[in-house]
Amino acid sequence: MDLQIVLQYLSYSAIVTTIALFFCGIPICLTIKRRLSTKDISGVPFLMGLLGASFWLRYGLLKGDNTMITVNVVGASFFLIYCLFYLYFAKPKTAFAIKLSAVILSIAAMVIWIAYRPDLDYLGILCMTFNIINFGAPLAGLGVVLKQRNCSTLPLPLCIANFLVSSQWFLYGNLVHDPYIMAPNGIGMALAIIQLLLFIVFPMKEGDRSPLERLAAWFTGRQFDDLEKGSKDEKPSGSPSNYHPTSIKKDKAVEASVVIPPPPQFTNSTETHQDESRADSFGASSNPPSYRSRAGSVHDPVKVLDV
Repeated sequence: MDLQIVLQYLSYSAIVTTIALFFCGIPICLTIKRRLSTKDISGVPFLMGLLGASFWLRYGLLKGDNTMITVNVVGASFFLIYCLFYLYFAKPKTAFAIKLSAVILSIAAMVIWIAYRPDLDYLGILCMTFNIINFGAPLAGLGVVLKQRNCSTLPLPLCIANFLVSSQWFLYGNLVHDPYIMAPNGIGMALAIIQLLLFIVFPMKEGDRSPLERLAAWFTGRQFDDLEKGSKDEKPSGSPSNYHPTSIKKDKAVEASVVIPPPPQFTNSTETHQDESRADSFGASSNPPSYRSRAGSVHDPVKVLDV
């Protein structure tokens, strides 16, 4: 009895969250209407949603599961409206019209095939395959995140919604013992967890801090300003970033205030001694000696011979 109550509440919760997930196509349609064009917007998610909801609706009808019937009636209606809206603004319309026609023919062939051969296992395998393909689509987004090292390309609300929906349907399939519900939603839940972990490891935008870095800084007790200041101080002294214009002006002022003495001049010791003796002879008077007195002191050789 308790298990039935849990299953009932889980069914209501799964219906609400899944229908809320179907509303995610409305912002895309509003963008198309604002642009009046479907340029750079793919219509494949709408086509895959219509195909998957129609197959799961037939699966629920064949199994007699009211929860799946309710969810997929709403889902098929939403995705059909999205496809028609996309087709109205598509330019050219031929390519998308061919794809939409192929999807409608596939649904019609499935309905006819199940009417003649009502095999729940074959239909369950087809539904599971479509779900796995839909859940595998975010893998391309994971590659972009790992390349850019940020989660700017991943919508966080949609990732959370995918996790809630996949986990609830996984529990629902476990309670009703349906492997075709459990397997694809288990894969979807694992992919949603990986996406949410990326939001922890990488920042939301380029240049921001990731939650993991913030948590590490909180454990170490250091603020981000201190971390950035420390990283700047730890730069090598030869890096150009250490030289600020103000410091360059200060260095120039210091160099201007320092008086550099002239280099010592090395002379010969003999010349130095002669210069000192001349300075002593010239010290008595500032005038140089007269040439007359010097000539008078010299003996005339002619006079000596006369004597």
